[in-house]
Amino acid sequence: MGTLLLIIAFPAYAKYEPKDRKQASGYSSGGGTRTGCKSDSIPLTLLAPNTFVGKTASLRPMLAWYSSNPGKVQIRLYEFQSAKRVKRIGESKEIPSIAGINKLKLPNDYPELTVGKKYFWQIAHNCGSDKIVNRAEFIVVNPESIANKKFTTIPEAVNYYGGNELWYEALEGALKTEADGKSNQTLSVLIKELALAEMLIGSEIEIEGIKKRIIHLKEISQDIGNR
Repeated sequence: MGTLLLIIAFPAYAKYEPKDRKQASGYSSGGGTRTGCKSDSIPLTLLAPNTFVGKTASLRPMLAWYSSNPGKVQIRLYEFQSAKRVKRIGESKEIPSIAGINKLKLPNDYPELTVGKKYFWQIAHNCGSDKIVNRAEFIVVNPESIANKKFTTIPEAVNYYGGNELWYEALEGALKTEADGKSNQTLSVLIKELALAEMLIGSEIEIEGIKKRIIHLKEISQDIGNR
């Protein structure tokens, strides 16, 4: 009797393994400044590279973060003028933040970003008289270096952008299937890949902060994947 071969097509999930991880500056290293707001829940967490400089080919990238509790947050964007000098881009914005994943396309009242420039974005959350501040650095690469491809599935697009180290494009693609509280394996795996990519660098205190961030990213990944 012949052998019946059953071929099952498994969906391709996200892949993000950046090879060129340039260490972030002191502006965002160690996960930013966190004080107060002590809780057993996951703190406000940026869904972006923190210990190294992320990459995007978009002049208006998608920014995203996770929060356990709803509230107001302040968002700011800065451009590096030199290694030790930055300037604010646009005005500071206060916007609502929901419990769960939040996303914000760089608003139209901000100027378009410039290819070759390095930036960092900041989310601040007031908690009584205290404040949580998180920052993430990124650089805008030449979009012409990325092939103008058409994709048949979202995981295919996420894998392509992730394979080219474009975190913000990969995340924006994965977020397209984040709806109605349903399980999103593509986004779950992508966030886990980000956790694995973070580098344990800096002082002992900074390394402890990074370890906590990695744990929180894995918890966020698990929560999304188990819905």
